[in-house]
Amino acid sequence: MKNTARLLLLLGILAAGCAKKAPDPVEEALSAYILRGQQGTFLVYTLEKIDSTTFRTEFEHRQNVFERKLQEETKLFENYYFQNKKKNADRHWEAMERTREAIKGLDSLRSALAGRMDEIAYYDYVFSGRAETADAATEFKDTYVCMTPELEIIAMTTERRDLHKAGGRAIPGYRQMLGDTPEEE
Repeated sequence: MKNTARLLLLLGILAAGCAKKAPDPVEEALSAYILRGQQGTFLVYTLEKIDSTTFRTEFEHRQNVFERKLQEETKLFENYYFQNKKKNADRHWEAMERTREAIKGLDSLRSALAGRMDEIAYYDYVFSGRAETADAATEFKDTYVCMTPELEIIAMTTERRDLHKAGGRAIPGYRQMLGDTPEEE
């Protein structure tokens, strides 16, 4: 009986050691993003969720960015206008108009998402890992990633301060609204 119990215990330990851990969807999304369809492997050493942002917070941030941009463009327009530099003044007037249109578009998107304002727009993670392909091996140390709840990666950077520059992309319709307008900070 003792031998049977030992054998069952040993089999249980072996089975637990051989059992594969369920794949982490965040790790899978990182792997797909980093490998971009190439054959290879991606191994995560550490992965930590460090923050989350709601649509409400993201809209407020984007609104502030566009308002600052409008103020800067207005100052530049006025400066060139008073210096009688029509070509430069016209360029900044056009930038002011594009920014005003972006603010209107942002207001429209906010109205469309009114019922979802307190939902999570994206999560911030920090990770370390290693990617290997036939061509190269890349180490990732303290790399930050911004990812929607649907596992779409919005941005990846080694500088945390740069992580949210493209955060507006988590807002449905944001990219289409901007069209050819350059991405803001």
